[in-house]
Amino acid sequence: MEHVPFKHKRTTLERAEKFISSDYFTDINLRSRLYTERTSLASIHHYAADGRISYTEAMDGKYQSANLGQSFGPVWSTHWFKLEVVIPSTWIGQEVHLLWNSATEALVWLNGEPRQGLSADNGRISYIISHNLRGDTDLQQTIHVEMACNHLFGIGNVAIVTQEDDKKTFALTQAELAVFNRDVFNLILDIETLHDIAKECPEENQRGYQALYAVNDMINILNVSDTSTYSRAREIAQNFFQQKNGQSQHTLFAMGHAHIDTAWLWPYAETIRKCARSWSCTLRLMEKYPEFIFTCSQAQQYAWVKERYPKIWTDICTFVHRGQFVPVGGTWVEMDGYSKWRSLYQAISVWTTVFH
Repeated sequence: MEHVPFKHKRTTLERAEKFISSDYFTDINLRSRLYTERTSLASIHHYAADGRISYTEAMDGKYQSANLGQSFGPVWSTHWFKLEVVIPSTWIGQEVHLLWNSATEALVWLNGEPRQGLSADNGRISYIISHNLRGDTDLQQTIHVEMACNHLFGIGNVAIVTQEDDKKTFALTQAELAVFNRDVFNLILDIETLHDIAKECPEENQRGYQALYAVNDMINILNVSDTSTYSRAREIAQNFFQQKNGQSQHTLFAMGHAHIDTAWLWPYAETIRKCARSWSCTLRLMEKYPEFIFTCSQAQQYAWVKERYPKIWTDICTFVHRGQFVPVGGTWVEMDGYSKWRSLYQAISVWTTVFH
């Protein structure tokens, strides 16, 4: 019988982690090839807004030049940025991203419409300018970014806020354009998924060790400097993922969901903007992945978005009728105690009149 060497689980898992890490070996690992070319923005201008103002009001603001490394605050304030984008013509035909990291939540606006939320805490710092850059209209653009001076969970350590937190400022550490390599991105997802299957399956689970062997074989084949090895590595992953369970096994379905507290660690006014940031990301994913289904509750948040962000609302309605954006729960907010009956009454009236 052929001898098969036993893979040391912890060592192999760590090998996979380091191969796609954003912290270790970032000059030579696979993630280092995610963005192949970069260039600076033509200009960055900034306006310190007086509160959570609308896009129309922000366009009347007095913008001044801003720089990387500059800090903005105080907490809960709003800052608008006007970005002049000039993309090299040599990038035509490639996928181009805006990389923006202000250590906060933010919302990207293009031509007066909210396009996508950003969140440094979640590592969501990229906005897709073009999936396939064209030379006629894409090379020069003006993009606005609405920066909210808070983290994903408010301004403190979850529910603990100190006096120092009230004095926080937030530095703009990244603002650039880059060519995105989707082949590398897909490989990173494959490795990450195989790693997690191997890590989370019980020790006696055969499927977990099959995932461990598959991810190790992928890394053995991959030469990050040789793109001809990418397709062979993906084939290993696809062979694993295409294996189906027996007929006696359960079939599981995963659907997206964003639990947004209507009132928790931020003001109501910030909840409204959180809905826009979160759901705009969801809509962009639905455009790219028609099989993606997202479930969403809390009619109060729908009402806010309908009033404040009509373009997002229009897109939501489109995807509701396509069966991708699914209203669930039947309640006005995700509530506790006696209020659930009033919440159900209020929300069901919305579901039955708006999404009939």
